[in-house]
Amino acid sequence: MWDKPTLMRASWTVIDQGIVSVGTFLASILLARHLPATEYGTYALLFGGMFALQLINATVLFHPLSVLLVLAHESEQPKLLKTTLVLITGLSAVLGAFLGFALLLFGRSDLILPALSCFLLWQLQEGMRRGLLAEFRHRVASIGDAVSYLGQVAVILWLATWATLDLTNALYALAITSGLAAALQCWQLRIRFSTTLALRRTMTEFWAVGGFWALGNGLLSSLRYQMLSWALTIGAGPAAAANLQAALNIVNLSNPLIMGLCNIIPQAAAQASTGGMMAAWRATRRYLVLAVPPLLAFASVVLIAPEQILQLVYGPESVYLGLSLPVRLLIIAALAGYSTDLVVSFLHGFKAVPFAFAINAIGALTTAALALALIKPFGLTGSCLALIGANAARLVATHVVLTRIAASEDRQPA
Repeated sequence: MWDKPTLMRASWTVIDQGIVSVGTFLASILLARHLPATEYGTYALLFGGMFALQLINATVLFHPLSVLLVLAHESEQPKLLKTTLVLITGLSAVLGAFLGFALLLFGRSDLILPALSCFLLWQLQEGMRRGLLAEFRHRVASIGDAVSYLGQVAVILWLATWATLDLTNALYALAITSGLAAALQCWQLRIRFSTTLALRRTMTEFWAVGGFWALGNGLLSSLRYQMLSWALTIGAGPAAAANLQAALNIVNLSNPLIMGLCNIIPQAAAQASTGGMMAAWRATRRYLVLAVPPLLAFASVVLIAPEQILQLVYGPESVYLGLSLPVRLLIIAALAGYSTDLVVSFLHGFKAVPFAFAINAIGALTTAALALALIKPFGLTGSCLALIGANAARLVATHVVLTRIAASEDRQPA
């Protein structure tokens, strides 16, 4: 089941995602330690907004690139990559305008330029990264990802130690390292700028792979977390959102496993999809099983000793030391959502995106209903319980979807 190519691919995708997740984690921890709670809450909301906007790029550009590049003829790949780079630049500029308007609306015009710089360069780097991942070049991608995500940690640490660390400078730090990584990964992809563009054809093919269902699926996936942050902010201010983010930072240490596998499953499913659903599922199931032992080990440590982990991460005098219960609840939510996230990635690669949309729609609706019922009386604890309930509902929906797809395939004539 776990042959050498599978283990090599899984190892490097986890290593690469580990670099991304560790860099994001350490940057967030440094900001939590050095920024006032209200500013860190603003950072959490701003980063969540950027991530929600990135999901539009991810669903209509990054994901279709992952599926189509691996299936494209070698001679067509340079044209596809160059066209995708142009599309990323154009769409990111439009999305950035919405980000700037939102900051202006909320009275933070001082953050417009640094936030737009951060968002645009981050999207370019993520697009180049996805091109490398689509070719299963996770080892190569890890170099640029180290420049971007570990580089931002180094710059933020330098600012905190030797200069001035505020939210503006932190956003510029993320922008600079993302830009450097984007340039490096563009060179690694050997994008030929002399090649012609195929904008109309590429847009049509990308929309056929992603389209409405993929876009809606990505937005619903993000909405499950964003609605909790905004509900806490409305009810108790940005500091409450900061508490949620601080607890999530601990749980997100499992991201190298989960997100790393989500970066390889769509391509593996797409390659095997010509043999039908069961062939595609067998090609991807091994990756799902591979991460179970380390994920359970990590969850056990967090459930047993959250107080010690919080003190180690945030320091003995931190305002976030009282988050043991939220951390425990969020790790339970992560366990409930693990297999669903990987199955959703499989459905994208298998081009069964409407089913993925249905799963996340159920999750978003459940989150909204439980948030309305639980956040007002229980605050942060209520938001964590809402996430557990939503992931449990998604897990049930996943079982129903896989059963229906398998039954439908069985009814098809041989």
